[in-house]
Amino acid sequence: MTTRIRPWADDDFALLRRANEPGMTEYLGGPESEEKVRERHEKYLRFVRLDTAGIFAIELDGVAVGGVNWWQSEWNGEDTLETGWFVVPEAQGRGVAAAGVALALDDARQRSERRRILAFPATANLPSNRLCARLGFERIGESELPYRDTVLQMAVWSLNLDAPGSAPTL
Repeated sequence: MTTRIRPWADDDFALLRRANEPGMTEYLGGPESEEKVRERHEKYLRFVRLDTAGIFAIELDGVAVGGVNWWQSEWNGEDTLETGWFVVPEAQGRGVAAAGVALALDDARQRSERRRILAFPATANLPSNRLCARLGFERIGESELPYRDTVLQMAVWSLNLDAPGSAPTL
Protein backbone atom coordinates (compact mmCIF):
# COMPACT_ATOMS: atom_id res chain seq x y z
CA MET A 1 0.00 0.00 0.00
CA THR A 2 1.59 3.26 -1.17
CA THR A 3 0.16 6.63 -0.14
CA ARG A 4 1.33 9.84 -1.77
CA ILE A 5 0.05 13.36 -2.28
CA ARG A 6 0.02 15.36 -5.50
CA PRO A 7 -1.22 18.85 -6.37
CA TRP A 8 -4.99 19.17 -6.78
CA ALA A 9 -6.04 18.95 -10.45
CA ASP A 10 -9.10 19.71 -12.53
CA ASP A 11 -9.90 15.97 -12.69
CA ASP A 12 -10.32 15.94 -8.90
CA PHE A 13 -13.74 17.62 -9.02
CA ALA A 14 -15.45 14.20 -8.77
CA LEU A 15 -13.44 13.49 -5.63
CA LEU A 16 -14.58 16.77 -4.07
CA ARG A 17 -18.18 15.86 -4.93
CA ARG A 18 -17.67 12.56 -3.04
CA ALA A 19 -16.40 14.56 -0.06
CA ASN A 20 -19.69 16.47 -0.13
CA GLU A 21 -21.89 13.39 0.37
CA PRO A 22 -24.02 13.32 3.56
CA GLY A 23 -21.89 10.68 5.31
CA MET A 24 -18.73 12.67 4.62
CA THR A 25 -20.16 15.99 5.85
CA GLU A 26 -21.77 14.72 9.06
CA TYR A 27 -19.39 16.79 11.22
CA LEU A 28 -19.39 19.81 8.88
CA GLY A 29 -23.03 20.81 8.95
CA GLY A 30 -24.12 18.72 5.96
CA PRO A 31 -23.56 18.88 2.20
CA GLU A 32 -23.01 22.09 0.27
CA SER A 33 -24.78 22.99 -2.98
CA GLU A 34 -23.24 21.86 -6.26
CA GLU A 35 -22.39 25.52 -6.92
CA LYS A 36 -20.48 25.80 -3.63
CA VAL A 37 -18.55 22.59 -4.37
CA ARG A 38 -17.63 23.95 -7.82
CA GLU A 39 -16.48 27.24 -6.20
CA ARG A 40 -14.35 25.30 -3.69
CA HIS A 41 -12.80 23.28 -6.54
CA GLU A 42 -11.97 26.46 -8.48
CA LYS A 43 -10.48 28.00 -5.34
CA TYR A 44 -8.27 24.90 -4.86
CA LEU A 45 -7.08 25.13 -8.48
CA ARG A 46 -6.35 28.85 -8.06
CA PHE A 47 -4.28 28.18 -4.91
CA VAL A 48 -2.30 25.51 -6.79
CA ARG A 49 -1.62 27.91 -9.70
CA LEU A 50 -0.57 30.73 -7.35
CA ASP A 51 1.44 28.38 -5.12
CA THR A 52 0.08 30.13 -2.02
CA ALA A 53 -0.98 27.00 -0.14
CA GLY A 54 -0.62 23.24 -0.22
CA ILE A 55 -3.71 21.78 -1.89
CA PHE A 56 -3.35 18.06 -2.56
CA ALA A 57 -5.16 14.91 -3.59
CA ILE A 58 -4.22 11.86 -1.52
CA GLU A 59 -3.56 8.80 -3.65
CA LEU A 60 -3.55 5.21 -2.50
CA ASP A 61 -1.73 2.98 -4.98
CA GLY A 62 -2.22 5.60 -7.69
CA VAL A 63 -5.95 6.17 -7.10
CA ALA A 64 -7.19 9.48 -5.62
CA VAL A 65 -9.04 8.67 -2.39
CA GLY A 66 -8.94 11.95 -0.48
CA GLY A 67 -7.64 15.44 -0.10
CA VAL A 68 -5.42 17.30 2.33
CA ASN A 69 -4.69 21.01 2.41
CA TRP A 70 -2.73 23.60 4.33
CA TRP A 71 -3.20 27.34 3.96
CA GLN A 72 -2.36 30.61 5.68
CA SER A 73 -4.72 31.56 8.47
CA GLU A 74 -4.96 33.64 11.61
CA TRP A 75 -5.86 32.54 15.13
CA ASN A 76 -6.30 34.92 18.05
CA GLY A 77 -4.21 37.58 16.32
CA GLU A 78 -1.38 35.21 15.37
CA ASP A 79 -0.44 34.40 11.77
CA THR A 80 -0.67 30.61 11.50
CA LEU A 81 -1.30 27.83 9.03
CA GLU A 82 -4.40 25.67 9.07
CA THR A 83 -4.93 22.16 7.77
CA GLY A 84 -7.91 20.00 6.84
CA TRP A 85 -8.42 16.65 5.12
CA PHE A 86 -10.86 14.00 4.00
CA VAL A 87 -10.65 10.37 2.88
CA VAL A 88 -13.48 8.53 1.10
CA PRO A 89 -15.15 5.76 3.15
CA GLU A 90 -13.67 2.80 1.29
CA ALA A 91 -10.12 4.00 2.10
CA GLN A 92 -10.77 4.94 5.74
CA GLY A 93 -9.25 2.99 8.62
CA ARG A 94 -6.12 2.07 6.61
CA GLY A 95 -3.73 4.84 7.65
CA VAL A 96 -4.32 6.82 4.45
CA ALA A 97 -5.34 10.05 6.21
CA ALA A 98 -2.40 9.84 8.62
CA ALA A 99 0.08 9.32 5.78
CA GLY A 100 -1.48 12.06 3.64
CA VAL A 101 -1.58 14.61 6.45
CA ALA A 102 2.02 13.78 7.46
CA LEU A 103 3.14 14.39 3.85
CA ALA A 104 1.25 17.69 3.75
CA LEU A 105 2.85 18.73 7.05
CA ASP A 106 6.27 18.00 5.51
CA ASP A 107 5.33 20.20 2.56
CA ALA A 108 4.21 23.04 4.88
CA ARG A 109 7.41 22.65 6.89
CA GLN A 110 9.47 23.11 3.70
CA ARG A 111 7.47 25.81 1.91
CA SER A 112 5.95 28.08 4.55
CA GLU A 113 7.65 30.58 6.81
CA ARG A 114 4.85 30.17 9.36
CA ARG A 115 5.75 27.56 11.95
CA ARG A 116 2.46 26.92 13.76
CA ILE A 117 -0.25 24.87 12.10
CA LEU A 118 -3.74 24.36 13.51
CA ALA A 119 -6.43 21.75 12.88
CA PHE A 120 -10.09 22.15 13.83
CA PRO A 121 -11.93 18.81 13.72
CA ALA A 122 -15.41 18.71 15.21
CA THR A 123 -15.24 17.58 18.83
CA ALA A 124 -17.50 14.64 17.93
CA ASN A 125 -15.23 13.52 15.06
CA LEU A 126 -13.20 11.00 17.05
CA PRO A 127 -11.14 9.62 14.12
CA SER A 128 -9.89 13.09 13.13
CA ASN A 129 -9.15 14.00 16.74
CA ARG A 130 -7.19 10.75 17.18
CA LEU A 131 -5.30 11.53 13.97
CA CYS A 132 -4.26 14.93 15.32
CA ALA A 133 -2.91 13.30 18.49
CA ARG A 134 -1.13 10.58 16.48
CA LEU A 135 0.62 13.21 14.36
CA GLY A 136 1.90 15.12 17.39
CA PHE A 137 -0.62 17.96 17.55
CA GLU A 138 -1.46 19.25 21.03
CA ARG A 139 -5.10 19.82 21.88
CA ILE A 140 -5.23 23.39 23.17
CA GLY A 141 -8.97 23.79 23.62
CA GLU A 142 -12.39 23.87 22.04
CA SER A 143 -14.20 26.63 20.24
CA GLU A 144 -17.53 27.31 18.59
CA LEU A 145 -16.61 28.36 15.07
CA PRO A 146 -18.73 29.56 12.17
CA TYR A 147 -18.45 27.16 9.23
CA ARG A 148 -20.45 27.36 6.04
CA ASP A 149 -23.96 28.27 7.20
CA THR A 150 -23.75 27.02 10.77
CA VAL A 151 -21.68 27.10 13.96
CA LEU A 152 -19.73 23.98 14.90
CA GLN A 153 -18.18 22.83 18.17
CA MET A 154 -14.54 22.26 17.20
CA ALA A 155 -11.47 20.93 18.96
CA VAL A 156 -8.45 23.19 18.52
CA TRP A 157 -5.19 21.33 17.82
CA SER A 158 -1.80 23.00 17.41
CA LEU A 159 1.55 21.79 16.08
CA ASN A 160 4.87 23.64 15.99
CA LEU A 161 6.43 22.57 12.69
CA ASP A 162 9.94 23.09 14.13
CA ALA A 163 9.43 21.16 17.35
CA PRO A 164 11.42 17.95 17.84
CA GLY A 165 9.18 15.01 17.00
CA SER A 166 6.82 17.14 14.88
CA ALA A 167 7.63 14.96 11.87
CA PRO A 168 6.16 11.62 12.96
CA THR A 169 7.35 8.30 11.63
CA LEU A 170 4.30 6.37 10.53
